[in-house]
Amino acid sequence: MAIMYRRAARNNIKMKSFLIDVDKSILITTAQEKPGRLFTFKDQQINTQSGHQGDAGMTIRFSSPTVGFNTLWSMATGKDKNAFMKAIQEKDVVIEGDMMMLMWFQKSVKYIR
Repeated sequence: MAIMYRRAARNNIKMKSFLIDVDKSILITTAQEKPGRLFTFKDQQINTQSGHQGDAGMTIRFSSPTVGFNTLWSMATGKDKNAFMKAIQEKDVVIEGDMMMLMWFQKSVKYIR
């Protein structure tokens, strides 16, 4: 997903426009606190880091790595646009922090396809 985001930030004009004046960070991790991935969206660029460095405006915590991968992959490839909402309903994902960022994140995914 990190590669898809970076590619979209470089090559997709709509993604570049979407990232204007954006300064957000999102941590994606699991309930087991395994090393997650921190996505930083700033200055029309996307940077990622492994682990829990820095403060994230929002944390997306999946019940397991498998659930996280399957949910995010379904969203990123467009297989199941409602995968994330299903995971929330089934309590397979917990959102911590700024809930408005969740809507922003879901909207951003459509530009990486």
